[in-house]
Amino acid sequence: MRIGIIVHSQTGHTFSVAEKLQEKLSAAGHTVDLERLQTVGEAKLGAKVNFEALPDIGTYDALVFGAPVQAFSLSSVMQVYLGQITAVQGKRVAFLVTQQSPFSWMGGTRALRQFRNANGLRGAVFCGTGLVNWSKAGREQQINDVVKNLSQQLCPK
Repeated sequence: MRIGIIVHSQTGHTFSVAEKLQEKLSAAGHTVDLERLQTVGEAKLGAKVNFEALPDIGTYDALVFGAPVQAFSLSSVMQVYLGQITAVQGKRVAFLVTQQSPFSWMGGTRALRQFRNANGLRGAVFCGTGLVNWSKAGREQQINDVVKNLSQQLCPK
């Protein structure tokens, strides 16, 4: 299966989890591309977002979208990106969210809901979510569990 992992990451936390997911899926025999959303200039909360380039998602069989929580919501960069994409009809889609706060109710669950309700993802086949609470004890185990679960949900045997 050809899988695209599309990530917005400001601090590198979300990207580091996406890299582990890429390794896991590649080890299972899939072709996996990890693409980081790059904005023109700094993406400030509430400011207009422009991208250097948009990843071509049309070539993928499945997609993972990853982003951090910002201001108790899905990052504005990812929200803008999801409003600009097409070509997800019938594709398997999973979501990865990272957040600094230790409790999922402090933005993580809302961000996952925003992913699922994004207009750009209408027609996709939703197959999994993962949430990493970055400041919570046991973070490495939580990351390992999210990577394992997302890989199984995205590519069931």
